[in-house]
Amino acid sequence: MTSDLKSKIAERVARIETTPAIPAIFLPLLEMLNAPPDEVKLDKVVELVSYDNTIAAQCLRVANSPLFGMTKSPASIKGAVISLGLRRVETILLTCCLSQAFPARNWIIDPGVFWRHSLGCAMVCRKFSERLKGVDGDEAYMAGLLHDIGFLVNCLIFPDEFSLAMERAHKSGIPFDEAERETMGFTHEETGFALAKQWHLGPKIAQVIAHHHAPEQSDAKPLAALVHLSDLMCRMRGLGYGYYETRRVDLPDSPAWNLLLEEHCELDGVDLVHFTFELDGWVGEICELVSAIFGASAAAKA
Repeated sequence: MTSDLKSKIAERVARIETTPAIPAIFLPLLEMLNAPPDEVKLDKVVELVSYDNTIAAQCLRVANSPLFGMTKSPASIKGAVISLGLRRVETILLTCCLSQAFPARNWIIDPGVFWRHSLGCAMVCRKFSERLKGVDGDEAYMAGLLHDIGFLVNCLIFPDEFSLAMERAHKSGIPFDEAERETMGFTHEETGFALAKQWHLGPKIAQVIAHHHAPEQSDAKPLAALVHLSDLMCRMRGLGYGYYETRRVDLPDSPAWNLLLEEHCELDGVDLVHFTFELDGWVGEICELVSAIFGASAAAKA
């Protein structure tokens, strides 16, 4: 990618920072939720959530949804945060804020499909991390949730070019990043990384966003490889972007698998076929969560 194109991307991404659609609490709350668990103060999280009516309402609505089967619905923001847990609050925060920052009229990709894939990848990353020693499951979840954030950037600041890339992907059945590179000269990895830097996301998360299709190029190789494999598994099990990819991948022969195996020899004992089929059992939960956050219409579209 040329320096002129990098500058163009950086310049357009900088405009996102100043949009009034992004709630003022977004970055402070995200920073707090990314802090080590023993440093997160529940009362401060409740206070920040309460500042934004949309996020507060979503927390209450999700906490009251049948998904969690609460015997008594929480009536307060604090009760909802305690019931949901910080990780689900973080998910609601990100989805609500990003949905406000990237209005529905700007979406080229169906938002229900996008969030189903993102939440699916986040869940698979966490489940996958449970099989690996010394891997932070929360960090893996966050990396999976945000890995494709560049799609939102492309929808907002390169809508015409991205529409052509999406059309190319759907017609040819090739991976989205290949269609982007062929039609745009760059991918959602580059634009997502620019936004990650703009928003001061953690360096490992930023590296995953920048290189989840080529984890060997990342400065956070094991985490990027984990997200890469989780992304592939989601796409193989129908949690992709709404079209059939003709290219099939043998995960154990993937460079990302070998890269992760170098760090985690315990992968030799993972039944990958069984693990992949477990995804079928999670699809329902993922769709319910999308429905709880965005309403029934989004889940139906997903």
